[in-house]
Amino acid sequence: MALKPATADEKLALVRAVNHLEPAYKFAVDSTVVEVLPLAFYHGAPLVKVSRPLPGQTPLWYVRLENEIVPLDGSIANIHHLNAQAPLLLTPETVADYLKFRLWFAREGALEGVVASETPHGFQARARISLADGAYDAQLAVTLRGETTIISREKTGAGKPAPADFSL
Repeated sequence: MALKPATADEKLALVRAVNHLEPAYKFAVDSTVVEVLPLAFYHGAPLVKVSRPLPGQTPLWYVRLENEIVPLDGSIANIHHLNAQAPLLLTPETVADYLKFRLWFAREGALEGVVASETPHGFQARARISLADGAYDAQLAVTLRGETTIISREKTGAGKPAPADFSL
């Protein structure tokens, strides 16, 4: 799944929420691009990308919950907050997408080829992690609360640039 443009009403509400949250940024509705992607592991709460269509501008990322908008700024604390507030819904169908989201927004790499299996305490997964210094085959564990551990990783190749955008 890929990001899609927000509807006009969504865009207005999201730009207002971001402007309220971010004192250093002030986005104008007419010159801001807002894209959304529903996240099944957060009960459909949207991932939100806010950007200005100018060269060199880095987008800002958020998850919009019912009563708040939470920034995705590399802080694992914000992801744990989302996991508690949304609340997190990990199932065999959602765990791969959650792991991709978790590693990408905690700035721990881009994940691909996820194969997960259920365990008594959550899930175990095998995947390839792409980092600037190389590609790794990894084994990960994730609890039902979303706490994620890289159990092992083995370098399998040269690094490649991270994708420009997040997608599931």
